[in-house]
Amino acid sequence: MTSLQPNADIADELSARQRVTAMVGVYSVLFLLGLETTIGGAILPMASMALDGFEHFHWTGTLQMLASACATPIAARIGDMTGRKNLLRLSIVLLCLAGIGSGLAQSFELLLGSRLLNGLAMGIMAATAFAVPADVFRDPAQRVRWQSIGGVMFAVACSIGPMLGGALSEAYGWRAALFAVPVVCVPVLMVLHQLPLRRPAYPLKQQFDFAGGALLCLFIMVSLLALQPPAAIDGGAYVALPILAVGLLALLWRVQRRTLHPILSLEILSNANARNIVLSTLLSGSVLFILMFYSPMLLTSVAGVSLREAATLMLPLLVGMPAGSVINGMLFGRQSRPQWLLAAGAISLLCGCAMLARLEPGSQSLYVLVSFGFAGVGLGLINQNQTLFIQMVTPLQHVGAATGLISTARMYGGALGSALLGIALASGDMQHALTMAMTCSVAAAALMVPLAARLRLYGAA
Repeated sequence: MTSLQPNADIADELSARQRVTAMVGVYSVLFLLGLETTIGGAILPMASMALDGFEHFHWTGTLQMLASACATPIAARIGDMTGRKNLLRLSIVLLCLAGIGSGLAQSFELLLGSRLLNGLAMGIMAATAFAVPADVFRDPAQRVRWQSIGGVMFAVACSIGPMLGGALSEAYGWRAALFAVPVVCVPVLMVLHQLPLRRPAYPLKQQFDFAGGALLCLFIMVSLLALQPPAAIDGGAYVALPILAVGLLALLWRVQRRTLHPILSLEILSNANARNIVLSTLLSGSVLFILMFYSPMLLTSVAGVSLREAATLMLPLLVGMPAGSVINGMLFGRQSRPQWLLAAGAISLLCGCAMLARLEPGSQSLYVLVSFGFAGVGLGLINQNQTLFIQMVTPLQHVGAATGLISTARMYGGALGSALLGIALASGDMQHALTMAMTCSVAAAALMVPLAARLRLYGAA
C-alpha cells in the first residue's frame, strides 16, 4: 500500500499570504500557457501555408514537443537544486522571444526555429509551474483544490485563444495573432516578480547530471526522428535510427543507475504505481496534443466549418477541462480509492474521441459539442490526477523531478502523436490523416482504463 502522507513540513514555513501569492503566479503562467497552446493551433496552419511549408506543417508541433520533452526533466532537476522562481521567469522571456520570432518569420525554416524556442520555454514552464503547488501545500487534498482553480484559469485562456486568434487573423493577418502571446507575457512577468523565492526542500550540494541530460535529449530526438515518414529521411538512416534509439536508451539507463544524482531519478520508476502513472501520461499526452493542436484543422477540413465556428465548437473541450478538474477537487477527498477518478476520466475521454472519430461533413453541431465535452471532462480528471498521484508516491526531495517526469511524458506523448500524424499525412490527405489520428486517440484512451485500475493508491476517506 502506498502512503499518501506528506513527506515533510517545509510548506508550513510559508505564510498564508505567500501561499496565495505563489498560486497567483502559477495561475498567471497557466493562463499564458493555455493562450499560447490554442492560438498556435489555430494560426500555425495559416502561417505554414503563407510561408510555403504546409506539407511539412506537422514539424511545427513535433519540434515544439521535442524541445519541451528535452527541457522539462533538465529544468525540473535544476528547480529541485536551486529553486523555481527564476526558471519560471526565464520561461516567460523565452516564450515572448519565440512569439516575436514566429510573428516576424519570413521563411518556414525561421518559423520552425521559433517553434523550437517555444517548446524550450514551455518545457521549462511545465517543469516548474506544476511543481510549485507541491512546494506550497503539503496536504494532497488541499493541493488538489488549489490546482482546480489553476485548471479554470487554463481553460479560460483556452476559451479565449481560438476566438482571439481567429479574430486577429481575420482582421489583421496571422502575424498579428502570433504577437498576442508576447504582449501577455509582460504582465505575467510582473506577477512572477512577487512570487516567493523558495529554497530547495533538501538544500544539498548536488552535481548536475550533464551526461544523463545529454543522453536523454539524444534519445528523445533520435526516437522522434525514427517516427518521421520514410520519404523525409534517407533510407539508410531510416533503418539505423530505431537501432540507435534503443542503444541510447540502454546507455541512458546504465548511466542513470550509476549516477549519484541522476537526471531521471530512477528510484521513482522502481515504484510500480509510478510506472503506470508515467505510461498513462504518455498515452494521454498524445491525445491531449492532437485535440488541442489539431482540432481546428479537424473541424475546418472534415466538418467544413470556418475557423471562428471551429473555435465555438471547441468550447466544451476547453470548458470541460476545468470542469473535470473542479469535479475532481470536490470528489478527491471523499474517495477511498482515488485511482477510480483517473479511470473515469479515461472512459469519458474514450467516449469523446470515439464520437470525434466518426465526425463527417454535415455532422450536427450538438454532436460535435457533446463529443468535445466528454473529451474535455475526461482530460480534466486525467491531467490533474496524474500530477497529483506522482507527487504522492515520490519522496519530497525528488518531487520536482517526478513532476518534471510527468510533464516530460506528456510532452513526449504529444510529440509522438504529432509524429504519427505526420506519417498519416504522408500516406494520404489531411482528412484521412486526422481521422486516423482520432482513431489512435480512441485506442490510447482505452489503454488508460486498465492502467488506472491497476494503481494502488489510498485516500483519506
